[in-house]
Amino acid sequence: MPPFRIPLAGGRARIGAFTLIELLVVIAIISVLVGMTAGSLLHFRRRAVQSSCREEVRRLAVALESYRTDFGDFPPSTTKELGLSDNDINAGNESLVASLATKKKHGPYFEFTEERLENADADRGGPKVQGLSWIFGDDALREYIDPWGTPYVYFHNRDYGKKAKYRAIGEEPFEGVAGKSDRTAAYHGLTTFQIWSCGPNRINENGAGDDIGSWQE
Repeated sequence: MPPFRIPLAGGRARIGAFTLIELLVVIAIISVLVGMTAGSLLHFRRRAVQSSCREEVRRLAVALESYRTDFGDFPPSTTKELGLSDNDINAGNESLVASLATKKKHGPYFEFTEERLENADADRGGPKVQGLSWIFGDDALREYIDPWGTPYVYFHNRDYGKKAKYRAIGEEPFEGVAGKSDRTAAYHGLTTFQIWSCGPNRINENGAGDDIGSWQE
């Protein structure tokens, strides 16, 4: 801000300026405003990522319904049921990816974001993957991870009550089990499936807490 002039007797003027204390006050106010703005932007960005994940879970659910229409059932909870090798880690997610990536019938059923396809446990399906006619050019059993880097958890309804191990790259395995409604004590998606993200905190809560599940509004 430019200096200002204070009129004095005899027509002269004295140039005024901010004192050190005034400058410090101004700097403090600006810092507070910047902090508030940055905090608001971070909050809205987090909300946007959560909304994006929620929409992706919905799209995966629609893809699973389309798959059932063509094949008569939802993908199984393990790749063993697809006739492939399975190390019992990320099996539900790998089965979901393998099934939705098929080119049979009206497939592929979902357009995966390539950067979020991983093989955290480095397992492979073997030569029988050719029978799946999938879009991939190798036999790696890939997982699809959420925006925070954790594999989506998937269960076919016939496997509710069973436990499954999941693991993100560089993380310790965690155990998942199909979640139940607090209101009815019945499984969510009782006759269909459950798929959920572990949410921003990356901690599996079986569809509770900040997890984002296919049955949620």
